Amino acid sequence: MNRVKRRVLVTGGGGFIGSRLVHALLDRECRVRVLDVQLGKLRGETNPNLELMGIGSNELRGGIADKSLVDQAVKDVDIVYHLAINWDAVTWTRMHPLADLFDANIKGTLNLLEAAKSHGVKHFLFSSSCAVYGDWKSQLVDEETVCKPELWDGDPGPAYGIMKLTTEKLCLMYYHHYGLPVTAFRIEVVFSDDEAQLLGRKQVEEVLKGEDIEVVEDEGCASIHVDEVVDAFLLATLNTKAYGHVFNISSPATYFTYHELYQFLIQLTGSKSKIKLIPNPKQKIGQAESIDKIKRILGWKPHKTKDDLKKAIAQTVKSILTSYKK
Repeated sequence: MNRVKRRVLVTGGGGFIGSRLVHALLDRECRVRVLDVQLGKLRGETNPNLELMGIGSNELRGGIADKSLVDQAVKDVDIVYHLAINWDAVTWTRMHPLADLFDANIKGTLNLLEAAKSHGVKHFLFSSSCAVYGDWKSQLVDEETVCKPELWDGDPGPAYGIMKLTTEKLCLMYYHHYGLPVTAFRIEVVFSDDEAQLLGRKQVEEVLKGEDIEVVEDEGCASIHVDEVVDAFLLATLNTKAYGHVFNISSPATYFTYHELYQFLIQLTGSKSKIKLIPNPKQKIGQAESIDKIKRILGWKPHKTKDDLKKAIAQTVKSILTSYKK
């Protein structure tokens, strides 16, 4: 990143990961252009090296879905970090029809890829998701695992994984067909020091009401700290070893079964909820995605622990409880 003294573009720069990446780039004295329909976590940021585009535009037709705006945003840019997504991501309320969401996200990604090719972008880095794996059956979940997102039955739903896999493949096609340097990251559920996204308000409400909880034995998921995701993006930037590759970004050390998660929530809230374990019908062993590839090729590895995740969960629960009192 020390070689990047010109302009970079971050789509979705107001989001959870995007805003952290923007701040990291600004700290490295990059000139950062952000394309997003909302300020989000960049609200109040006044760094003179930050340029904002698309703020306040229509979420389905503005931002990356606006071809003319995308072309302006990519012009004179060396690197594109594509993290923008419209998928009712805050609440998973699914307020928009799937067809509109696919249209905005797939068309938006194509707009960015075409503009990147046209303007000679040096590196295009895409934020994919571990949701692309869907319901896997292999013992090892690595980048070669067959992706079946259409079989996923949990949040944020199968269509999300299908959309991420589709846009990921479009990015890789531009690498193989046009020679555009592309890197894609399949990112697990993200957490920060005070926010854990694997935890929703619904789960907290269940234990607050003292409801009995049913969980499938061994099912769970890992998480990854947002700063470690940013580290991966920065480490890969303009690194020729990363071109044309897909990398998992996860942390096996943070793997939480849903049984463990609810036990911890009950402990935090003093709930009288009881947990009932349901035998795993698919006999699938709970595990995190393999990160051997990114460790081997880029030398990246996570350092946060399960205790760090538990602190974030505790802070999330505290914030939810505080919101009830207001």
